[in-house]
Amino acid sequence: MLDVLVPDSDQGRIYRALTMRGRSDHQAIARYTGLPESTVLDVLHTLACLDLVHSDGGEPARWEAAPPDRVMSLALAEEENRRAQLWRAGAELDRLYHHARAASGPLRYVEPIEHPATLIMLTNRLQEQAVEQVRWLDRPPYYSKPHHFRAQEEMQTRRMAHGIRYRTLYSQAVYADQELFSTMTRMAERGERVRVLPELPVKLTIGDAESALLVPDPDRSGLEGALLVRPSGLLRALIGIFETLWTLGVPVTDVGGEQGLPEQDRAILTLMAAGATDDTIARRLDMSRRTVVRRIAALLDRLGATTRFQAGVQAAKRGLL
Repeated sequence: MLDVLVPDSDQGRIYRALTMRGRSDHQAIARYTGLPESTVLDVLHTLACLDLVHSDGGEPARWEAAPPDRVMSLALAEEENRRAQLWRAGAELDRLYHHARAASGPLRYVEPIEHPATLIMLTNRLQEQAVEQVRWLDRPPYYSKPHHFRAQEEMQTRRMAHGIRYRTLYSQAVYADQELFSTMTRMAERGERVRVLPELPVKLTIGDAESALLVPDPDRSGLEGALLVRPSGLLRALIGIFETLWTLGVPVTDVGGEQGLPEQDRAILTLMAAGATDDTIARRLDMSRRTVVRRIAALLDRLGATTRFQAGVQAAKRGLL
């Protein structure tokens, strides 16, 4: 839904063309936008399903845009629904966290994990048993020893070689840890899909839709507060939280070879979108801070962005990351 409000997206370009030109057939829209006719038809049918454009049913059909205030109302309603889902999931997490530690004992679909070694064992088992994908929310603090990180990298590489998809959402703290940053880069090169957000609320690992390992309060309770979550409404809520955050994350890609931006500018953009400071960017890319500041200003101007994170989002939507 929200893509129709992004001017540079296919939906945004087609909807804007209809609002400016009035009723038009798909061929006229294709000429106006420069998009292939097949793409225009696909997008028009998608927008029609969302009740954002209407066809007169002729041959060829002529299309007309719904009023922009309707589009905004639908978009705001969708966003409100997403926010409500997050609040419900957060309330369920809070209830679960306290209920699982109450004197009456844990719920049948959640099991407290008392020892860090048990958490590591369950993390390995979750990955070994996955048949489709593994999803991570990865944020500090980090408690594992270096050899555990190496073992995880080896396991993940092996599982990806067997066709298991990995999607990891990091907090921006990844850019402050050279070893973790190097690991993230290597795994992205091997096929892991990686995105970054300024902050993440919890540590979370999800295996398919079968189980999850949740650390709801890593700053205060550490790994000893972890929970094993089995198939349940809570697990579905956790999956929903991951997918919502994933759509908000900035993609992290290999910084070489993409057309549209020089290699160093793409690297700067990826780092700053994730919240890295000017000093961190300069150190990572072996540039002077003054050069970094100058190039960031140029990137913000080019993308029409007012904040660094917004620049990253705009670049991702334009296919520059």
